[in-house]
Amino acid sequence: MSSPTSGANATSGGDRSRSGRGRANGRIAGLLPAILMAIGGFALAAALMLVFVVVPANKVTPLDVDSLSVTEKDDATLLDSAAFASGKPTGDNAQKSECKPAEEAKPEEPAEGEDEPAEDQAETPKENAVLPMSCFMSKVPLVSQRQVYGVEPGNKDETTFQAVQSVVREDRLDAGDEKAALVSATKDRVTLDRKTAEPVADNNGSVELIDSGTTGEAPGDFHRDGLQYKWPFDPKNEDYPYFDQATFTTNPIHFKEESEVDGVKVNVYEQEIGPIDMYTSIGAHLQAINPGFSQTTNSILASYRIKGTAGAWGLPGDAAREVQMSRFYTNHRTIKVSKVTGRVLDGREEQFQFFAENQGEADQFWNDKTAVEQERNTPTRTAIDLVAQWDQPSIDRAVDSSNQSASRINTFGRVLPISLGIIGFLFVIGGVLVARRRG
Repeated sequence: MSSPTSGANATSGGDRSRSGRGRANGRIAGLLPAILMAIGGFALAAALMLVFVVVPANKVTPLDVDSLSVTEKDDATLLDSAAFASGKPTGDNAQKSECKPAEEAKPEEPAEGEDEPAEDQAETPKENAVLPMSCFMSKVPLVSQRQVYGVEPGNKDETTFQAVQSVVREDRLDAGDEKAALVSATKDRVTLDRKTAEPVADNNGSVELIDSGTTGEAPGDFHRDGLQYKWPFDPKNEDYPYFDQATFTTNPIHFKEESEVDGVKVNVYEQEIGPIDMYTSIGAHLQAINPGFSQTTNSILASYRIKGTAGAWGLPGDAAREVQMSRFYTNHRTIKVSKVTGRVLDGREEQFQFFAENQGEADQFWNDKTAVEQERNTPTRTAIDLVAQWDQPSIDRAVDSSNQSASRINTFGRVLPISLGIIGFLFVIGGVLVARRRG
């Protein structure tokens, strides 16, 4: 049986325990508004950090770019340089009388009842007669392919793209003759600023040229300006400089309009350039980066300047007049770029390369739309007339990749900040209300 004193002590101890718990609960209750507001403040700060720090830091060109674009097959007009070098007319041209070698050409037989022409009047082709250049021009199915991928060097500020591009004859490719199928190829390297997508300062890239008539390459580092394979994130509705790899020149590409590609909002940019003298442009570039032309360089330049006669090129006047024809480049380029990621989602090039005696004659010919249309129907001076339009699988791949990037930006730049902002706001308001009730 317990004593009265022990009972009193027990009661006193219980009171002290309850009192201690009450004071602890009171302290916790007093801190609750501060805890709620601290959580809310942290959530709001995190939301702001996502918007102003994390998202901008991630709006840069990735280091692991890997994209493939292939164009639709186009029945293009092509001057077959290998056939020209060998003197063998292409395709159906071999059946044309003007394209038959001198030893095969014979004067026409006289019609029945007509006299044989006198020996000095008979049209006997000269043994060394030059075949018209049109004998080596024909319609062939061409496809262009470009693979762009990230290579070293690359870091938090810069990335390097390597682009391997080729134009091939699909008919020869289907026949299994890959070597003969190659029309032209390039291997391009350029180091870019990851934010602006512009080439970095100093020597920032190289281009190796391979033509169907050559076996070598002409590499060399040089400085270039202008966009090429990618636009910056959030591209502007304005003109940009654009580097044209075929001529080693930088020209403006103009903003045209806003549009959509498979539901993705894009900026459409267009560029029309030329005629540009390719022999002069490419020769000046190669000479600048490597003074003194090598055998490889000369073999590449050979396809951009050809000697012949006016008659062989279908030029007016004295057919025997000797001429030196340079290759001129024109291009109507259309590029569609994601308004969020700056990724190129669709591309089209209408390339027309032709031969002319000089810049003035090239300009005169190009500005005469009737003459150009006639040339396209009956080519006599065409090097290549090609429409290179991305095929749908290429567009689909680009759209999918762009959507993945845009989704990450939307998550970190919109969804999470809004969610954290709402949560933070609610916690702050809750802390204020609890503080008021206690007051």
